Amino acid sequence: MKSNKALSKTVVAIIIVVIVIIAAIAAYEITKKPTTTTTTTPVTLTVITFSGESAKFIQYEGNLFAKTHPGVTVEVIQEPFSDYITDELTSLKAHSSEYDLIGFTSTSAQAVAPYLVPLNTSAFNMSDLIGPQEAFGGTIYNTTTHENETIGIAYETAVYLMAYKASIFDNSTLQSEFYNEYHMNFTPTTWQNWTVVIDVDQFLTSHGITKYGFLIDDHEAHGIIDAFPAIYGYYYERNSSLNNGLVGGIPGFNIMFEGKILPGYKYPLPSFNSTAGVEALETYKSLVSYEISPSSVQICYGNIADYYPQAAGMFLFTSQLSYLNSTEAASTYLAPLPSGYAETGTDFLGINEYSTHKQLAEEFLEFLVSPQAQENAFILFGKFPISKTAFKELESNTSLPAYERQWLSEVYIASLNAWANPPNIPITDTELVSAFNTQVLYYLEGTTSNPMTALNTAASNWLTELSAYYG
Repeated sequence: MKSNKALSKTVVAIIIVVIVIIAAIAAYEITKKPTTTTTTTPVTLTVITFSGESAKFIQYEGNLFAKTHPGVTVEVIQEPFSDYITDELTSLKAHSSEYDLIGFTSTSAQAVAPYLVPLNTSAFNMSDLIGPQEAFGGTIYNTTTHENETIGIAYETAVYLMAYKASIFDNSTLQSEFYNEYHMNFTPTTWQNWTVVIDVDQFLTSHGITKYGFLIDDHEAHGIIDAFPAIYGYYYERNSSLNNGLVGGIPGFNIMFEGKILPGYKYPLPSFNSTAGVEALETYKSLVSYEISPSSVQICYGNIADYYPQAAGMFLFTSQLSYLNSTEAASTYLAPLPSGYAETGTDFLGINEYSTHKQLAEEFLEFLVSPQAQENAFILFGKFPISKTAFKELESNTSLPAYERQWLSEVYIASLNAWANPPNIPITDTELVSAFNTQVLYYLEGTTSNPMTALNTAASNWLTELSAYYG
């Protein structure tokens, strides 16, 4: 009996040990799995952004997200572009939890930054996201802590690059004629400097092949601050005394400022009033000379597609491709800016510091930038993905038209090198844009004859505004 009892106790002890081990393993498995928020109480995750296709994409994915998160509803509030930032800031400054996710553009990033959750301290995995797209607006430089902060996630890719007519540049006769005359390749994807663009403009217009060369925005209200950095990037990259080893400049200040902050200053000095800036401005004027004079018609975001039928190509943001009709789109190809870089203009979502659903909001952001969601963005809404995986999957999708796959290939290349950006510090839109654009327009129109005079005046005005803002 003692022997049986001893055996029974041993068996019981073994069973208890096994149960403890199983429980420990189960506990480990639970803790190592990604956290997924579940709720029995209905929750509405509220997103605010500007109206348009991007907002429709966010709502579409929000509906899919809700299907895998019982009890969760995603509501996207769409407001006119002119109103949404003001309404966001009113709510954020009141420390309101009304909005969980805040939409913003690169130029409004620093205005909303103080009210957003820093994502670089979270477990958000950004390894599949295209870094340069994230950098212009999603990452800012904190002038107090002297650290970079991630304040939002780019949910699509948008770049400023070249669009050109395949019917012209794939023409073997024109290719031979241009090479014989200029001894350069006629294919835009091979161009290594801005000189070849000017030569192509001269060749096509002088031979009566097109009325205009490559169209480029020269509108005083905003377009100049986009077009000039796109050209200037080529010269800034090659001038280490300006960039100080930071090809894209300091985040927030970017290439229109030097890549260093001098002792005693809270901000870097403007970089464009330099020999590099003069070269860029002279190139800009040469390009404009092969289109309509800005004194009569300023080419802008809204009208550039109207003049495209009479031109060889145009410099544009990828979002403007939607302005082309189906025939024009199918015969239009894309290329990065000469030598293989680009400018970006991406939109973002950040998490409201006062949201009561921060974890759920972060999960939705991860869902929104997942490869499958990003493929939906392109196929259903014409938005280029931020996910590297989605780009590759779409490029190999033979059910897509050939021209769309060419777009994907070239946009992906350009997006990885999209660092030629204007500043997006808080006073950019309110003060810096007009101070710069006005002086450049004077030079493009011929009112100011000396390019350095125009750039020095703009830089002086910037320094006055910077001093007033930063103290």
